[in-house]
Amino acid sequence: MSASPDPYTALAQRHGYTDSVRYRKVLEFLMTPQQAAIAVELPAPPEELAAKTGLSPETIQSELDALFLRGVVFPKNFKTRENPRFAREVTQLHDASQSILDLDAKIYTPEEKQELFRLWEDFCENEWYPDRIKLAAEMLTSPPLRVIPAYAAIKDLPDIMPFEDMREILRAQHTRALCSCSCRKRRTDLGMACEHSHDVNCFQFNRGAEYAITRGTGREMTYEEALAVVDTIEEDGLVHNWRNDRVMTMPVMCHCCIDCCMIWHPVETHGADIGTYWAKSRFQAHVDQDLCTGCQSCVERCMFDAIEMVKVPGSKKLKATIHAEKCYGCGVCVLKCETSALSMKTVRPPEHIPELAEGFGH
Repeated sequence: MSASPDPYTALAQRHGYTDSVRYRKVLEFLMTPQQAAIAVELPAPPEELAAKTGLSPETIQSELDALFLRGVVFPKNFKTRENPRFAREVTQLHDASQSILDLDAKIYTPEEKQELFRLWEDFCENEWYPDRIKLAAEMLTSPPLRVIPAYAAIKDLPDIMPFEDMREILRAQHTRALCSCSCRKRRTDLGMACEHSHDVNCFQFNRGAEYAITRGTGREMTYEEALAVVDTIEEDGLVHNWRNDRVMTMPVMCHCCIDCCMIWHPVETHGADIGTYWAKSRFQAHVDQDLCTGCQSCVERCMFDAIEMVKVPGSKKLKATIHAEKCYGCGVCVLKCETSALSMKTVRPPEHIPELAEGFGH
């Protein structure tokens, strides 16, 4: 009979990275051998874990508490820590172990935090990101997520539907938490981040928010506080994305940039199409060239390369023009146009948004 794999190998196997040296290093950083031996037996009650490992119930609980804080195990009841299980997939471990907000100083030294981020960066860039691009090309037939436009850019348009309205999406959540973005936090700490200032910009909702608040990795927000954060995010030029359907709830809402996002960054670096993951909004930017002064602020803010400065007959200045096929309708260009030359138009019917997105259950 072949010997059972060691705990680290067994845990890596659950996530599809049995032979990955890089992923093993991530797991070894996050868990001691004793903790890994406990995690591989989950889910199981403390008494059963104690019998299997030879450790006392008190030691078991202490180790599980430490793994909870590190974002490795996820109890069914966040407050009592009952029925914990190991992260179900790489994405969950990636997000939870790096989205640590102010908790980082409590569990890591600055040097340890740098090492955690370095290990994740190495694994993501060399293995996980390429694999995600390949898997998406093979499996996705429609985008599971959709761009949500900046509210200030569309607020004067008629017939905005709730599931494309940031105000209504926020209103629909019973609990909201502001968390650090695992992608941008890592790249910021490693000196790789882009010009966007927000590394605390991810929203978690409902059960996701309860997890973050209980663990200490999220700050609870009222509806009004969430609106204020959205204003600063849109001012910074980040792009909202949400599930590509008419459902109003999801555990996490991201506000992304092309340099850090775990979806957008690998798409850009591996020559894939962001349209595989994100659907366009129903809106599109439009430019009134008579009002355009050629300042080019819109070109600088557009992360989709959908705006170009062109020569216009009768004008000495170059004017902005929109490439419709490239515009995803995020609206961040409109917010910085001082002459109101840019606006948003509704260019797709309500049927553009499906009832239920691929990859989400009811």
